[in-house]
Formats: sequence, C-alpha cells, structure tokens
Amino acid sequence: MDIKNIIKSLLRETVIDFVQGDFNKIQAKLQNGLSISDLKEELSYWGSLTIPPDAAYENVHFYKYDDGSGYALEYELWIDNQRSDLTLSCEAIIDENNNILAFTVENLHVL
Repeated sequence: MDIKNIIKSLLRETVIDFVQGDFNKIQAKLQNGLSISDLKEELSYWGSLTIPPDAAYENVHFYKYDDGSGYALEYELWIDNQRSDLTLSCEAIIDENNNILAFTVENLHVL
C-alpha cells in the first residue's frame, strides 16, 4: 500500500472518531495548542457530522513537505450526509522508509 493510502486510512479512523464523538482518541492526536473544547465549540455551529462515502477520501488534499519528512493534509468533513466547508487539517510525519512516525490533528476550520 502506498504512503498516501496509509495516511488516508489514518484519516478515515480520525473522521470516524469525530463522528462518534470519541474525544479521548482525538485528544491523543491534538497539536498546536488545539483543545477538545476548541473542537467542540467549532462543531457546535454545524449540523451532525456523518461518515462520508469511501469515494470522498479521493478528495484529500495532500501537501508534501519539501524536506520529505511528511505531509500536511486537508479534508472537508461531511455534515448531514453532505460535504461541508468544515475542514480537518492533519499532519503525517514519516521516516525515510515511509513509516508513519506521527499522525496529528492540526486544526478544524472553515475553508
């Protein structure tokens, strides 16, 4: 499996955590001073998060770091069974053998 597909699997798991409201799992992935209360506040302005169709993961925006250390990625979450402007920003840090060293949630914002 190529590295982007592995990262998409981690993203899918994270999206499911958001949909199920499993903030304990999400807490372990938070970075940049982002808190669970920040996430809950942002989510309170929207409808219900829903699990997107598998095809929606083809719309992940990947940004490879110039130094090869990983990827930033952005993904539009699904609200009430429709793609929304609410965007989940994550980061995947990889080693020279394409092993995932870390997968973190960087931000939740409107794009």
